[in-house]
Amino acid sequence: MNNSLGLAVALLITSGAFAQQEQPGATDFLACQAAVEKNDFDTVIASCEKALSANSDLFAGNYYLGYGYRAKKNYDKCAANFQTFIQKVGNNAEAAAMINNSTREGGLCYARGSSPTKAIPLLSKAASAKPNDTEVQFYLGITQMRGNREGEAEQAFAKVIQLDPSLAPAYYYAGRINFNRQDFAKASQRLEKYLELKPNDTFAAEAHFMVGSIAIRGAEGSPDASAAQQKAITHLTAFLAAKPDAPQSPQANYILGSLAAQKDDNAAAKTHFERYLELEPNGAQAEEVKKFLSDLSEAEAGN
Repeated sequence: MNNSLGLAVALLITSGAFAQQEQPGATDFLACQAAVEKNDFDTVIASCEKALSANSDLFAGNYYLGYGYRAKKNYDKCAANFQTFIQKVGNNAEAAAMINNSTREGGLCYARGSSPTKAIPLLSKAASAKPNDTEVQFYLGITQMRGNREGEAEQAFAKVIQLDPSLAPAYYYAGRINFNRQDFAKASQRLEKYLELKPNDTFAAEAHFMVGSIAIRGAEGSPDASAAQQKAITHLTAFLAAKPDAPQSPQANYILGSLAAQKDDNAAAKTHFERYLELEPNGAQAEEVKKFLSDLSEAEAGN
């Protein structure tokens, strides 16, 4: 926050409130302003809340409270105060810098708080004003994705990747959107980049599952089917090692069991198929798996 600019504009906005020193809330508001200069956010919050309680016209206090609550990671109150400031200041040209700051910071606080979809209009406006703001673009993508606006979210994450190619989560979220929309080539490229950058990150297991699923889809009809199958084995095995009981685990075990059976690795096939039945005894492939295991048991008994 540019404190000197904020203070100067605040004084212009609230000058009418200080025509008389006895104006309700004036003393507390001045204490709040002084605390802003020192980054003393406890005093900012206490003084500005008291000033606004006495006089809601001192809405520059909402601006300061936005930063105060942001510092305390109370993102709901941060967003609410910036939003109040924007609404009350209107189109005051002298407050343009404060309005822009409130739009950006309020949007980011909404994105981090309990009402993320409220961030979209603020972050969209902030992104239009400064398209190269990586943080704004990233959280715009997050909130659009949560609001089922995947096409717009994918564009925001693509912009983040362009601005900061080292920011791993952008690759994951963009890749997941691509996967959901069956743009498998782009999904695999982005998810593999995510795993390259952050192999042990929060969403690594899910990324392994998606890359493995894409690989097995591409194996059929591929000029190098064995390489695609091995890629699927590598990623699905990594997925199961990380999340053996995840909802996708039956599917991963079925694929790995089928690939093992194709290679006549009956021991591995049996392990994966038995695990499939353990997780999903009435699954779509249950009868097929039971027959394979029965045939294998008979063959072993005959030997």
